[in-house]
Order: sequence, then C-alpha cells, then structure tokens
Amino acid sequence: MKYIIQIYEGEINGHGEKEGLPTEYQYKFEQEMIKYVHDLKKDLKEKGWIEGESPEVSQTSFLRGEDCDAELGFKFE
Repeated sequence: MKYIIQIYEGEINGHGEKEGLPTEYQYKFEQEMIKYVHDLKKDLKEKGWIEGESPEVSQTSFLRGEDCDAELGFKFE
C-alpha cells in the first residue's frame, strides 16, 4: 500500500479552483505519513495557524492563518 499526501500552495481563484500544481509526498508506511502530518501541523500552529472542523464528510483538515486560508487533504490509495 502507498500513502500519498498532496499539498497545494497558493490561492483559490474566482471559479473556486486551486491555482498551481500540488506538491506530492509518497510514503510506504502509514507511520511515516502520520509523523509527517503531525510535524507539518505542529509547524503551522507554531506560525500562528489554527485548525478548524471540516464542513465535508472527508479526511480533509482546514488550516487557517491570519492572512489566508489553506487546505490540507489526505488521499489514500
């Protein structure tokens, strides 16, 4: 099994579409992926971001900063 994380940086345009391509990280082991997500969330929180509840039924976390919004999503294959 392969675990994939896609991270989008940038803004969502007026059509609700993400601009730019995602950076993709692949992991062979679930524990490696979980550690990466934990470290990423910790780093973002230290920079002033807060985590909110996802309005969707999915495995997506929304992280919000003072000046912008970002979406951190998880896709399992």
